[in-house]
Amino acid sequence: MNTERLEQAMENAIVDMVRKGEPFTIDYKNKIDISAELKRAYANIDYSKIYAKITEKLEEELAEKIVNKIITEMGTDIKQLMSNNSIREDFRFLMRKGVEAIMEKVKE
Repeated sequence: MNTERLEQAMENAIVDMVRKGEPFTIDYKNKIDISAELKRAYANIDYSKIYAKITEKLEEELAEKIVNKIITEMGTDIKQLMSNNSIREDFRFLMRKGVEAIMEKVKE
């Protein structure tokens, strides 16, 4: 069913009524049985496709939430480790060694 054509026809009918000076009346005997159209549309729905799309979205959201929780936990663990002076100094030493090794490779 082309709704644009239906809307245009309704608009034209109203304009004609106004032009002729007729009062606005709606003839309900010409109404379309939408419920029958909806029943046909619902009967054609492929629910396996719907379930597949829902599953895909749920998997994505679940994965995102798990990753966010892991990142939060890792951040907490790193903060706790870095609060220890000796561990923080050891980490700085390792980082300096790594940076120095990279700089040596860049100079070559």
